[in-house]
Amino acid sequence: MSPRILIIDDDRLNITLLKFSLKEKRFEVTTAGDGIEGLQAVAAERPDLIILDVQMPNMSGFEFMSELKSLPGGANIPVIMLTANENMQDIFFSEGVKGYFVKPINPPLIEAKIRQVLGITGDILP
Repeated sequence: MSPRILIIDDDRLNITLLKFSLKEKRFEVTTAGDGIEGLQAVAAERPDLIILDVQMPNMSGFEFMSELKSLPGGANIPVIMLTANENMQDIFFSEGVKGYFVKPINPPLIEAKIRQVLGITGDILP
């Protein structure tokens, strides 16, 4: 079974780039445009990893993290953050984030981090 990745970002270009890149590498990808949709997707899909933007309408990435921790098993889902602010490393790691990337995004680097966090080596089989 392919790893399930949930991308939560209000920037459609970021979602499109990441989704295309990760699907090409045989990850299952679900997307959400904000934190509220993201929480619904977590409940429905139970992702293996979440890629989360910090600044979004309706619910920030940090608000999402707080809500995620209250869901059954939510605290065990690894999160990689996306941000436009380079100076947030300490905040991210205090929240339990497994990694972060400063925009503009670089899909191959994000894929490498996903593989590291999930312990994936080699190809993902269909």
